[in-house]
Amino acid sequence: QSRAFSTAHQKQAWRTLEKMSSSSASKPLYDLHTYKEPPCGEVIFAGASSWSLSGRSGITKAWDGVEERNLMSFHRLKPLVNIPVHTIIVGSVANHSFVLTKDGGIYGWGRNDNGELGLGDTENRYNPTPITKLNNSADPVIGGACGDKHSLWFTRNGALYTSGSNEFGQLGTGQSGSNNVNPSLVSTIEGVRTAGAGRSFSCVANKAGKVYSWGYPKDGVLGHGTEGKFLGTGNRWEYSLEVRPRVIEELVAETIAEVACGAAHTIVTNIEGKVWTWGFGGYGRLGHGDNKNQFSPKKLEHFHNVPEPKPAGTNTIFFRPQKPRRLKYIAAGSRCCWGIDVHERAHFWGITKSSGEATMYPKIFEGLNGWRVREISCGVSSSICASEYSLITWGPSPTFGELGYGEGDVKSSTVTKKVDDLEDTNVLKVGMGFQHSLAIIDPEDGGRKVYEKLKVFDPPELKDIPDRDKIIAAALDARASSSKNKNSKNSRNKNRIKSKGSKRKRSDDDDDDDDDDALFL
Repeated sequence: QSRAFSTAHQKQAWRTLEKMSSSSASKPLYDLHTYKEPPCGEVIFAGASSWSLSGRSGITKAWDGVEERNLMSFHRLKPLVNIPVHTIIVGSVANHSFVLTKDGGIYGWGRNDNGELGLGDTENRYNPTPITKLNNSADPVIGGACGDKHSLWFTRNGALYTSGSNEFGQLGTGQSGSNNVNPSLVSTIEGVRTAGAGRSFSCVANKAGKVYSWGYPKDGVLGHGTEGKFLGTGNRWEYSLEVRPRVIEELVAETIAEVACGAAHTIVTNIEGKVWTWGFGGYGRLGHGDNKNQFSPKKLEHFHNVPEPKPAGTNTIFFRPQKPRRLKYIAAGSRCCWGIDVHERAHFWGITKSSGEATMYPKIFEGLNGWRVREISCGVSSSICASEYSLITWGPSPTFGELGYGEGDVKSSTVTKKVDDLEDTNVLKVGMGFQHSLAIIDPEDGGRKVYEKLKVFDPPELKDIPDRDKIIAAALDARASSSKNKNSKNSRNKNRIKSKGSKRKRSDDDDDDDDDDALFL
């Protein structure tokens, strides 16, 4: 009788487990039609804060007169002290950021060379500045994305606005070329609820779960099955730009819930938590086990698994069905992807350290084992994680303060490390840009007492810097003189090499920015 009861109990347990597995495999993890405002807290900031120098090789023609200044610990921001903030908008290759406030306001600051802040000009901002042209209490901005030189914002009703560089049609306004320093409505798309942006391309999904992309198609980043390559004038390869939002046909049968973009790749998840990736495939960032570019969305099989049925005659005690792996949160670094599953575990693939070994397919990230992971954001090489009552950061050298460990602590860490200044605070949101980071701290449960101990960052704006024009002119003159001497020396060295009959060739990379391919791809 006992044995019969045991067998019946096992069968019932199996039926229950099978039912739960089937249910969890198809149960929606996302609600596309209901907007629930996230909890609010105070935003804090760390990292590089000299916007005309970040990512550039010293002083260039774009230098605005602000010397290198890295905040090694997290600071409060003067205009946002005691202002409830609920959302951070930033990007892995962006030197600018936005935050959204409880009263429907939007603040932006950072590099503005191309008008990406939407303030009507191209002057960098060193303090969070209200983006008044996007203020609309009836239909406030609730989200967006930052590319390297452009920005996207969408409202509660799904209207999409863009500003910044439009060199490759990444603003989606139907043309390419001139920049737009004011937010422009993208009238050809409605109902936007999630957005991503990379280097010169954009991607969004609407409330119907349809995905649209536009901009520069190289390496298949737009997901339309081609990179639009053709032989142009002078037998040079050129690319057909997408200047308006175009639906990604490969995903029309899916209901896509979230979009995230790296420098040159995209990751999306549907309402069930299944994942697709496409674009540039270097360093395994697409998660398919190789370095191949994908011109169309490709299933990431790891997150499409279906629990296998119990074979006939198999003893239930010895059968352990594989549970469905699904993601409830996704993020893209410059050269990697992150995901958080329903058990609050972090999954990673790609690379953050160029000299390190790439992770070619999704793996549970051991550095966060044991933590209940809430949110992750990643820049070019540094990462930030919101966990339960801890803020965790890590990243290889060189860093610029974005890890927030403080002046007396290490500047970089290749393993996960807690930010001691913020221990025992409830971290609501995190964001990592090119060389800076942000977090929103809950004022409850002692959080206010913790962040009130932080320093307040209150830098002058450019208009308030005395003799700024003279400072810039003197620095550029010194740079020109140094460059002239360097070129003269190089010329003499080149002649010496030629006189010895050497076949060695020398090429100068004399652009003002770091090499894009090496840095981002």
